[in-house]
Amino acid sequence: MDLQQAWELHLSDNAVVDFLGGEPRSVPEHYREADPMQLKISQATEWLIHGAADDTVPPFLSRNYTEQKKKRGENVHYLEVSTAGHFDLIDPRSTAWPKVEGTVLHLLES
Repeated sequence: MDLQQAWELHLSDNAVVDFLGGEPRSVPEHYREADPMQLKISQATEWLIHGAADDTVPPFLSRNYTEQKKKRGENVHYLEVSTAGHFDLIDPRSTAWPKVEGTVLHLLES
């Protein structure tokens, strides 16, 4: 949710550099156009679901995103699953999956 900070932290062997085609100083327009933290997203409701045990992308990135976007008046919600790691949130066999599935189903019914 914060590609600039993900680059600064060199997460996942600089996956952001591969994704955006370079570092921020080389392709600043890519970061400006693709980084959700830099974009105004006022017409949507955003939900972030993050695992507290995520050792690939630190949960503080999603917490900070949510806080910053709320300050800007955007409709952002955050759910942290205490036992979930990075891939648990997309694995239907994980113990975190029922929480993710329940949240998504509730949102779809709303």
